[in-house]
Amino acid sequence: MTSRQAGGAASAPGAVVLCFDLDGPSGDALVSGALWDKPGFFCQGAYGPHRAVPRILEILRELGLRATFFTPGWVVRTWPELCVRIREAGHEVSGHGDLHEQFFGRPVEEQRAVLESAQESFASVLGERAAGFRAPSGDYDPATPQLLVEAGYAYSSSLRSGDRPFLRRDVPLVELPAKSMFDDYAYFAYHRAPDFPRGLDRVASYRTTFDTWSLEARAAAAEGLTVSTIWHPKVIGTPGRLIEMERFLTGLLEEGAVRFRTAHDVARECLARESGRSEHAVA
Repeated sequence: MTSRQAGGAASAPGAVVLCFDLDGPSGDALVSGALWDKPGFFCQGAYGPHRAVPRILEILRELGLRATFFTPGWVVRTWPELCVRIREAGHEVSGHGDLHEQFFGRPVEEQRAVLESAQESFASVLGERAAGFRAPSGDYDPATPQLLVEAGYAYSSSLRSGDRPFLRRDVPLVELPAKSMFDDYAYFAYHRAPDFPRGLDRVASYRTTFDTWSLEARAAAAEGLTVSTIWHPKVIGTPGRLIEMERFLTGLLEEGAVRFRTAHDVARECLARESGRSEHAVA
């Protein structure tokens, strides 16, 4: 822990959880098979593992920060050395489906098969099953929480329901909500054929976007709240955007404005606080 981190932890009750959704080329095109018909789909997604993640890891190393990388099982199988490197650098690698499938409306047995396939990949490549999960679409089916527990997950960071982690009442699962305003796709991911996000005609200002995130993170921390990012290496990991990301993180560290935690850290703290059990109850 750096001196700047120590200052942040001592002076601010809130937390920032740096979460990167390491999708690579996974997603609807991979699920449908269209990925293999349009090489551009693969190239755009592969920019994350090939080019962006090494840059991100270097920035995090220099700042002494740890992050959570939500990663589909297919990406773990396709880039095993990279995922091992992320883990060895002290970061958390957590689940994100297998092919980045949408869970809402998917039959229970299909959901179970997706989760198990992903967990098998984690166990094979990283030596242990993932503790956390983020639904690829940002939502999940009513049956999904129970299936997550059965598959060995201790927490989820899927819902967009607020800025306070909570222990679910129906199953022993911590939910660490995120906010769509911290999703870099909403600001930076515009591309053509098809237009996405639909209706967006330009990429947002890098400086303005990060200044907005900085203000929200500081204000949330002052109220004891938790901010979880939804950043995608293939989107946020360009050279110019990473200059602004480093400025954003350095500013928060120097101000001592927030504590930085991994998603698993927050899940442990939430479980210890809300259930009265030891934080070691989350494996």
